[in-house]
Amino acid sequence: MLIKQDIGIRQSCLRLFLFLCIGFLFLQTPSFCATGFKTPQTFTYYLYIADFAQSFIEIPTSNVSGESSTINSSYLAGRALVYDSNNQQVGTCSASFLCMQNANGIYTDISNFLSVDSGLVVSWLTPSTLINLELDSIINSMVTECMVTASTAIGVNPFYGQTFNLIVSSKNEKIYFDFTRTGTLF
Repeated sequence: MLIKQDIGIRQSCLRLFLFLCIGFLFLQTPSFCATGFKTPQTFTYYLYIADFAQSFIEIPTSNVSGESSTINSSYLAGRALVYDSNNQQVGTCSASFLCMQNANGIYTDISNFLSVDSGLVVSWLTPSTLINLELDSIINSMVTECMVTASTAIGVNPFYGQTFNLIVSSKNEKIYFDFTRTGTLF
């Protein structure tokens, strides 16, 4: 009799373990909820291109060697306030643009940083080729799609460690940042 009870307890524990494992797997799938499937969580922010351009500073550049293949260069940095979909100021975006022109065209390395009051802090790099070195062309080169991870924890940060698909687009004199959560939800 004792052996049958021991086997019954083992089977109950195994069933409980399997049930918890299956539940955990569903929680790890970001698009699943108890009532079925839903779209992933998206956050949208924007900045005004004019505000960004007005904040620009230029850091002097020069060729290091006399026989450099670089024809022209500029190193710019700027920042602007970031707004949410309710047109409320919620943070700051800053970026630096290293533009180098040679006989093959203009190439730009962009370092982007976005910090939102809710705790979302991300950075990403955008390599780009430009048509010219005009400010609006340089700023619009921020347009990209990439994966970012909120890797900075400042105070209480509900986004720390979360992964997002980031789409940066340009429309109506604004740069838009659409973050779609792709990682595990906590």
